[in-house]
Amino acid sequence: MIGTLLADRYRLDRCLTADPSHPQGALWCAEDQMAGGVPVAVRRLQDAEASERIRALWPAMQSVLHPQIPRFGGLLEEQGSLWLVREWQEGSSLLQIQEQRLERQLVFGPGEVLLLLRQLLSPLAVLHAQQLVHGDLNPRNLLRRDQDGLPVLIDFGLLQRSGEQPVPGASASYAPRAQGRQEPAEAWMDLHALGVTALTLLSGRPPEKLLAAQGDKWSVPADLDLEPSYREVLGRLLSEQVDQRFSTSSEALQALQRVTMPESTGPQPRIDRTVVLAPVVVAPQAPQPVPDLLPQPQATASRGGDDRTRPRAEQRLQAAEGGIWPVVGALLVSALVGTAIGWFLLSRSNPPGGAPSTEPDVIGRSPTASLPPAEVDQRQLLLSRLRALQVDRSWFLQLVDASLLARFPERGGRLPSDSLEDAPLRRVWNELAEEWLARVEQLPPMLRGRLGRLNNSDWQKQRQTLVQQGVNAKVVEQLVSASAQTLLPGVATGVKPPEPFRQLWFAAALRSLEDVRIESVKARAGAPTVLSSRVPAGGARLISITVPAGRRLVLGINGTPLMQMTVYGSDGDVAADRGPLRVVTLPEDAGSPLQVLVTNDGVSSGLLTLSCRADRPASKPLPAVDPDPIPDPATGAEGPVEALPEPPGPKPAGVEEPSAAEESEPLVDADAQSTSSDTN
Repeated sequence: MIGTLLADRYRLDRCLTADPSHPQGALWCAEDQMAGGVPVAVRRLQDAEASERIRALWPAMQSVLHPQIPRFGGLLEEQGSLWLVREWQEGSSLLQIQEQRLERQLVFGPGEVLLLLRQLLSPLAVLHAQQLVHGDLNPRNLLRRDQDGLPVLIDFGLLQRSGEQPVPGASASYAPRAQGRQEPAEAWMDLHALGVTALTLLSGRPPEKLLAAQGDKWSVPADLDLEPSYREVLGRLLSEQVDQRFSTSSEALQALQRVTMPESTGPQPRIDRTVVLAPVVVAPQAPQPVPDLLPQPQATASRGGDDRTRPRAEQRLQAAEGGIWPVVGALLVSALVGTAIGWFLLSRSNPPGGAPSTEPDVIGRSPTASLPPAEVDQRQLLLSRLRALQVDRSWFLQLVDASLLARFPERGGRLPSDSLEDAPLRRVWNELAEEWLARVEQLPPMLRGRLGRLNNSDWQKQRQTLVQQGVNAKVVEQLVSASAQTLLPGVATGVKPPEPFRQLWFAAALRSLEDVRIESVKARAGAPTVLSSRVPAGGARLISITVPAGRRLVLGINGTPLMQMTVYGSDGDVAADRGPLRVVTLPEDAGSPLQVLVTNDGVSSGLLTLSCRADRPASKPLPAVDPDPIPDPATGAEGPVEALPEPPGPKPAGVEEPSAAEESEPLVDADAQSTSSDTN
């Protein structure tokens, strides 16, 4: 299978599943040939029932948008199997990290696990809001991403809708017993599995050893150094009782926010670690004196002859001691001269007031702060890159500081210090700086130089130009927001972030509107109109479609899995929500012209193909038949025809008129008549 090309696009590189016959299917790493060889994750499903379930869930999976949940691409049917394409995530699973630490007798610290729980509950809340349940949370399916260190949800093979019967195959001991009893899937089942994961990371023990003897209750080990509020939240995550467990991810996140963050957010030694004793060193015994059996020579030399009779090593030692003083004198003179030169240079570089410079360094500390040489070199390299890119240093430092504080709100606005304890936070700061600098490098040099000084009026002029060309103002906002997603991932569409992030939003707006390309298409009746256009990486394409009056529009767009489309009516309102490329039918009341916004979230340009046709309006259904029509105009009677009396007047030919006796004979109930006969 290695080297197989799927849909003339995805080349299978390596299989990541040990058992290809697993019910969840085999997971492959593939390369997207249309995106420059970018890696993607591809899962192969051969089970008919699983394939049918994923087909029904795939539209909902594609609508899940969160930075810590991989984006889902398309569904492919190749070689008699269903292939699921999603975004690739580079990193290490929490299980791999745990195994590496256990080899060094280390475990995840309470602060580190608390931070992980807070970070994971946010994507879980987004997933649960779509009425979806992951169904198999455990350390193997939680990835720490190399790019930013954030945990990412992976392996959605057991994904299911809330309220449906759980899919069998969840990892043993992590899923609650209710899931094993095939009770309807609910969000609290994911929270339970997350609680078991936290407990195993804290203790370094498998879940089987954390269950009570009866196997019906979880126990938080007493030797874990946790605050009472921390233990309470863990207990509620692990509980299956309705009155104790958390019902939603938001509720659990609020409880965790009230837990005080420990000072250390890194690993710590395992409590039950094996202490290695130092080897006992046996002091060497002093050699026993050997009696001198030889006769000692008599001292015949005078005292003046000691220099000639002393050992040669002692003579060398005395010569060395006598030669040290000139060297010491030379060193003292050099130190004095160096100090004088240093003070002279510092006085030239100080401000006019004579006070030493307090210009902040990369993260707001004095340049005289003591840091490891590697960190100092990294800062100097960052400053050099900022100068080369002509980026305002003060604004960039505020940007990285704000990102760090937003990620660690429990620090209350305190930036990391130069202490050894804050070394992990400084490392995160440096990673954020590298990430933001990579995004800033995407901007043209002119825009990079204006960061920190942009304002709202800078992009309003270009906005007005597009509006005058017939583009709806709401569409312009969407176009800007789509471009801003490249520089500011995670920012909601149509929302301007606060400063200093807003500077990047303004830059994205200027870049997206500066060279926007508007395509015009006229839909024809009875024959499709086809348009092909290439969308740049991170860019967008705006297509205006003119529809004949009184016609509905059938629109279909094909492209890459990372493209999204939104259709707007002539009044600027959304006629088809933002989502993957698809086929939609718009009613005639959507108006004309319609505007289609296609965005490309990939890292390379992609080709889109648009096809549209103007059809007649759908035929209106016939009115329902009224079983009780209007009253008879001749007699005024109402109701079914069978119950109406005979109208007066002559009868049609062939219909006998009733005799006078029949007319005068009273009507007798058949039951009453039979009763009368029995009586007689």
